Amino acid sequence: MKKRGAVITIVAIISLTCVGILVFNFFNGSQDQLAITEEKVYEYLTEEQNYADEDIESIRTDYDWSGDKYDEEDAYQAFVTFSDEDQEYQYIYNDNIGVQQIGGTDGEGNHTEDNE
Repeated sequence: MKKRGAVITIVAIISLTCVGILVFNFFNGSQDQLAITEEKVYEYLTEEQNYADEDIESIRTDYDWSGDKYDEEDAYQAFVTFSDEDQEYQYIYNDNIGVQQIGGTDGEGNHTEDNE
């Protein structure tokens, strides 16, 4: 009987751990995809938009799991702060469109892109 209780306990712990990981990934997204998003946005800014490394103050990535604002493939976002401004510029990355600046800066700011 002790063996059966131990097996049930181990199975329960493994099951709870798996459920916890799934819930974490649902709300926080794939850590690998967040890193890829940061890398691709940095490459886009330095290689395609010709910003120097010192022009980029920070890149912060986030996962928007809500799904009401963007499609699922656009759920991984990067928020870039440039060294000459305090406002953040929002970018998305996915395999279909690459990197694109989104969000509203209403045409204001030194780094607003025309995405037409």
